[in-house]
Amino acid sequence: MDSAPPPSSRIDRITFCLVSPESPGNIGSAARALKNMGFSRLALVSPTDPRGEESIRMAYRSREILNEARLFPDLSAALSETEWVVGISGRKRRGAGVESIETLAAEIWERAGRQKITLLFGSEGTGLSNEALSRCHRTAFIPTGPRFSSLNLAQAVLLVAAALHRASSLAPSPSSDPNGRPAPGIASVAETESFFHEMERTLEEIGFLKPPAKKKTIRRLREILMRAEVDSEEAKLLRAMFRQMLRAAGKKKSN
Repeated sequence: MDSAPPPSSRIDRITFCLVSPESPGNIGSAARALKNMGFSRLALVSPTDPRGEESIRMAYRSREILNEARLFPDLSAALSETEWVVGISGRKRRGAGVESIETLAAEIWERAGRQKITLLFGSEGTGLSNEALSRCHRTAFIPTGPRFSSLNLAQAVLLVAAALHRASSLAPSPSSDPNGRPAPGIASVAETESFFHEMERTLEEIGFLKPPAKKKTIRRLREILMRAEVDSEEAKLLRAMFRQMLRAAGKKKSN
């Protein structure tokens, strides 16, 4: 896993992450799209030939972004240092936490004043999996015409980057409340994953999770808690609660 310098600006706090991209050309084109819109942080999860001849050719005059792209073996590693995750999905999903990137771009830009943000893009063939989407605080779609909504991966990166570029020209919202106190931060992805692990262990032990609905139940619980955007102390409280429930279940069994 590559290391990265600490973020120093809003642009430096926004990472475009491609999950299992299959086309080296799309990787290079995505690097070019980021440079077009003034962004530079690219992350790649299990990419195919990320710095090969085709990637370099498509990253026209943007090779430095390609060379500096961070490489990760899996999604957990890619999200380990981030604080807020937005999944870009073409699926027709309903419910809270799903909105147009044109609407969400202003909030992403505002949050980048105080949080490390990762934007997730799925592979060309399948997009983001349900498991990947369950690790997102929000999900955004790119508005398209009704007759053909399928976008090339690099096109999707360009359109999202363009929406953020437009949002950056607006006056940013303050990162503090009217009394001047810093806006509260949320728990990092690493912290939330810790209590999700405790939650799943506990719910399985007490018999709440049962096939065939186990995966769907876990995914829905994760989505609810991700939307809640708990802070570090709340994440610790939830983790401690699940641990205690697990201990209590163990004692009941032994008795």
